[in-house]
Amino acid sequence: MENNKKILLTAFCNSSAEVLVKNVKNYEILILPNDKIKDSEKLIGVISSGKFDYVISFGQRPNIKDKVHIETTAKDGEYQIVTNFDCESLNLLFTRTGMISKISHNAGTSYCNALYLNVLRYISTNALETKMVFVHIPYENNISDFDSFCKQIFDVIESID
Repeated sequence: MENNKKILLTAFCNSSAEVLVKNVKNYEILILPNDKIKDSEKLIGVISSGKFDYVISFGQRPNIKDKVHIETTAKDGEYQIVTNFDCESLNLLFTRTGMISKISHNAGTSYCNALYLNVLRYISTNALETKMVFVHIPYENNISDFDSFCKQIFDVIESID
């Protein structure tokens, strides 16, 4: 399938997410420095200067094995913002590849949530058409077959329309 959508993939440095995306050739990749302020500034800088249909951010979550969590919501105290990405359709695409996936409403309490919150807020405030989703993957040692896991993820990304 030919995918003409402009997709940006992000990952935090020194994580399983970086290993996932580091050798990808057919998408733009942004590796983030693991700094709650600089991560958001860097990603906002990229999406403000380029037209992306989708931003798919990857982070790692402890205590999951051989599956992904699709995050719907970023939170700051009582404030929360929900993604404009169709998470249900993404979940279905993962299921079709045989990947176990779960819709999650908790992007965490640290770097992942901070990035998601700040960038979703920027997208909303600036009325961008860019759709963003945050996907947690396991730590590398919690993935039984990393090559197969990667293939399934990129099969899903190819299917996004």
